[in-house]
Amino acid sequence: MPIVEAFDHEDALEPLFTTEFEFLPRIGEYLSIDTPPGYFKYYHVVEIWHRQDTKGGAFRACIRLEERD
Repeated sequence: MPIVEAFDHEDALEPLFTTEFEFLPRIGEYLSIDTPPGYFKYYHVVEIWHRQDTKGGAFRACIRLEERD
């Protein structure tokens, strides 16, 4: 299962969260995150890229999200 870093701004240096997905989300899909008490935050996937942590290291999947109401 791929580990994905999710960012909320184009220039963000730290991810909003890092999580494991059964599959990589695609551009245009929505993610919903449960927030107490019984509400959800909805995010729209707007960008996907892969980055390499170190030279010769493994690539990590990254996505950029926009919060939607």
